[in-house]
Amino acid sequence: MTEDKIDRKKLGDIVFSSKEKMDILTDITWDYMQRRVDSILEKQNGNVILDWALLPISKYWNMCNTKILCISELNERKSRVMERDNISDDYFEKRESNSLDYNDLEFDYTLENNSSNEKMEILANVIMKNKM
Repeated sequence: MTEDKIDRKKLGDIVFSSKEKMDILTDITWDYMQRRVDSILEKQNGNVILDWALLPISKYWNMCNTKILCISELNERKSRVMERDNISDDYFEKRESNSLDYNDLEFDYTLENNSSNEKMEILANVIMKNKM
């Protein structure tokens, strides 16, 4: 590992096992994330899609014209995440236990993401066309 890379698995082992440590990481990264999103938004003329798990607790939540919650069954999500991120069952469980609980009533749409990427893309395009 080079000095300019973060070992996300090691970091996750630390922060997903301690709320205190997660809060420290959030304090370190939050301002950077907001500046980065601000920079992106300043350069855009049209629609911007923010795919960010922490969006509901960010300053951007109330700026969103359309809020879409994508949900999937636990076993489906677990299988996808474990394969995509090459993580263990224990690591997934730690990560999952630290995720936000979303109130689906705060979203304009809730999409069940238990199918193919193609189907999700079609649904997203239908929503976009209806909102424009």
